[in-house]
Amino acid sequence: MLRGIQTLVMPIFVLGLFILVSAALRPVLPPDETRYLTVAWEMLVNRDFIVPTFNFAAYHHKPPLLFWLIDLSWAVFGVSRVAALATVFAVSTTVMILTRRLAAELFPGDDVLVARVGWLTLGNVVFVIYAGLILFDLLLTACILGALIALLIHARSPSWRWIAIAGIAIGLGVLAKGPVVYLHLFWPIAAYPLWRTERQALAPRAFWQSAGLAVLVSLLPVAAWVVPALVETNGEFARSLIWDQTAGRISGSLSSSHARPFWFYLPLLPIFAMPWIFSPYVWAVHKGAMKRPMAALREAWRSTPALRFLILWFVPVVASFSLIAGKQPHYLVPLLPAAALVSAYVMRGISVKLIGIGAGIVLGLTILGQAGAALSVFLNYDLAPLARLVAARAGPVAFVGDYQGEFGFLGRLRRPLDVIDSAQAERWLGEHPDGMLVAIGLRQDEGLPGRQLLDAPFALDRHMVASESGLPPAALNTAPAADRAR
Repeated sequence: MLRGIQTLVMPIFVLGLFILVSAALRPVLPPDETRYLTVAWEMLVNRDFIVPTFNFAAYHHKPPLLFWLIDLSWAVFGVSRVAALATVFAVSTTVMILTRRLAAELFPGDDVLVARVGWLTLGNVVFVIYAGLILFDLLLTACILGALIALLIHARSPSWRWIAIAGIAIGLGVLAKGPVVYLHLFWPIAAYPLWRTERQALAPRAFWQSAGLAVLVSLLPVAAWVVPALVETNGEFARSLIWDQTAGRISGSLSSSHARPFWFYLPLLPIFAMPWIFSPYVWAVHKGAMKRPMAALREAWRSTPALRFLILWFVPVVASFSLIAGKQPHYLVPLLPAAALVSAYVMRGISVKLIGIGAGIVLGLTILGQAGAALSVFLNYDLAPLARLVAARAGPVAFVGDYQGEFGFLGRLRRPLDVIDSAQAERWLGEHPDGMLVAIGLRQDEGLPGRQLLDAPFALDRHMVASESGLPPAALNTAPAADRAR
């Protein structure tokens, strides 16, 4: 019992240290972290927890659950990056705990396998990459795990309570990242007859009916947010979020949908098995199976329903996302528990101590890499000086280019910035004699009109600039005639 607690508590403790050290070594990273922290900050400033805003205009790209959790942490601990990371730590810890609970449900009585899940999850490269970032994917993962565990328990011991819990978890998944939660859950539910064992007493039809009821229950927490959002925005916000975003990403027509070829995910799949796939101990334990891999796979498929569940969860979801035009690597993060549990099955013959050492090596190398980046690359991404300059400005400020919330949270801004393109810069300065222009991502041979206040490196061939009115009057009218007429 004590050993079992240690194999759960120690990985969580190490995870907390990793997140703290990682945060100390790197700045808040644009575009995602700056954008999402800014949305959470504006929710707090506006005291409006129904409709998120970005640059103080309705933000319909993401639902609000992550922002709510960050604001809750800020309400308790005060507004800071560390308090926001407390939410990240809580979410990452929940994923570790629920992955272990799923292992116990799928492999009942196999304490050897379950004891390895914490360290295997912590050492997984995908988890290491995302565990300390302010993103939505691990929050979605926790909701999916909660729903699957509740449905599995219901399958062996039917109860309305588990249907309700599964429904609430699914609803929270929608509030975490939208309707995509239904795609993640569809395949393992649909494949129930293929992985069902005598332990699951519920017949397939009854199981599917229960899952359908859970989906109906999931609409309740969603409606509790969507209905007030509809009222507040006359329906525009909810339509943009639920329809435009979802359909746009599926078709690839959305400007930020990241349209990529169907094979985009194939080269990324081995990362889910890293670093464990490189362990000589794994190859040594399974030396016999490696000589006849297809026969070993067929035998595992036939004899281990839990593996069928994991494979029928992982593979169809990857295939489904491959058919969708919009693709990002982190769309597959919710499949991390399936990969971790397959790793636990494969590595159940390897000691927990060795697995813990492997996880420690991965985390240590990551910290060393971040320490090196803190002295080089991360220096170019430290937006705090520019954010302070913007925050201290009494007059109007315009951002030249694609604003990604670089200053909202970091500068604790309480007013929107004007967002313009470079062709409008001179005219804007002419119209705002006491104004300041800021830009991030200009090439080294580009600049802004006006008197330069700051010029700092941002990336290898780009920099960040701030300038204010200081041009002679004639120079303010040098924009092309077509631009001046706008």
